[in-house]
Amino acid sequence: MEKSDAQTGSQDAHRMQGSETETRIKPYYRVHGGNLESSDTQQAMDASLASAHAMLEWEQKISVEPMLSVLIPTHNAERWLPALMERLLSLQAEKEIVVVDDGSTDRTRSMVLALQEKHPEIVLLGHDQHRGGKSALQTGLSAALGQVVVVLDGIVDLENKDIVMLVKPILAGCCDVVYGSQHIICHPESQSRWQKSVDRLLTGVVNFCTGQHLSSIESPLKAFRREAIKNIHLNQERADIEMIFQLSQKDRRIYEMPLNSLCEKGALRQSVWTQLTAAFSLIRHALRIS
Repeated sequence: MEKSDAQTGSQDAHRMQGSETETRIKPYYRVHGGNLESSDTQQAMDASLASAHAMLEWEQKISVEPMLSVLIPTHNAERWLPALMERLLSLQAEKEIVVVDDGSTDRTRSMVLALQEKHPEIVLLGHDQHRGGKSALQTGLSAALGQVVVVLDGIVDLENKDIVMLVKPILAGCCDVVYGSQHIICHPESQSRWQKSVDRLLTGVVNFCTGQHLSSIESPLKAFRREAIKNIHLNQERADIEMIFQLSQKDRRIYEMPLNSLCEKGALRQSVWTQLTAAFSLIRHALRIS
């Protein structure tokens, strides 16, 4: 179901208030009191104003909160982004698609702008220079308005059923966080033997420190109830592992489901050394070893 123009306008107005504070409608009422001295009359007036305020807040809530926020951090993604956007636009759900352009130098931004003219559910955010994928992720999480936030990180060939599978348990109230994993059935073919060994080692240590039971510390597709990530703030260099630690500190159990969607080739390889550095830093912090 597509948003109406009124809903889109309401979303834009909501974002203009900034992502750090929650926007509330504060209606202004011009009331002429005259010579009213009756407390009953004043109470009736206060009750009417309170009722009107509550109705406006309810209208705001239902008009700016889509069911899903699909978040896509991007950098120079013109090769695979059009096909991904086409697949997402075909997803039958009340949604917003939040694209965070992290200082791309190719046609990524112009392509998204062209799509945005035809599809008002697309929201484009951007950085003036390349800050890294994790900074783009934080920007998108701060701006997402959906009841459930879905993050696509490195997915180039998406199957919409993967999104539905991750989101359903959250909407049903069964859990707050679901990670899609390509490691539940088998390890990705793009990983070499030593990369698989490093992933197993890091995942085992992180599980031990956090009490989770993950098959891998990396997930290219994950879904969150928005309240679960409301106060999560990520460091640019260690976002994946840091998110697991912060969710664990908030007593959020991370559930996993297998994925059929394909990742960009080399996406897992490029993050191995970053994950190694991040893992040791976070593990030392978790175990209070200085």
